[in-house]
Amino acid sequence: MAETGKRSRKRGTGPPDRQPVCPVSFCPVGMFLTVTGNARPEAVEHLMAAGREFLLALTAVLNTRLEDLDRRPSIEKIELE
Repeated sequence: MAETGKRSRKRGTGPPDRQPVCPVSFCPVGMFLTVTGNARPEAVEHLMAAGREFLLALTAVLNTRLEDLDRRPSIEKIELE
C-alpha cells in the first residue's frame, strides 16, 4: 500500500509546511525573508546588490554632508568697545 501525505515526503524536500514569522513588528529582516522566501535566487541576488548600492550611495551623500558641516567657519567672538 502506498503512503500518502506527510509520511511519503522525505525530510528536506518539497515546500516547507509554514513560513518563518518574525515576532517583531515591521522587522526589516523578517519582512525581507517573508517576501523573498519563494523567490528565485537570481531575484534575491539582484535585490541584495541593489540594496548594497543604495546603502553605498546613502553613505556617500551623508559623508559629503558631514564634510560641508566641518567647512563652515566657526563662530568668532567680536568685542565691542
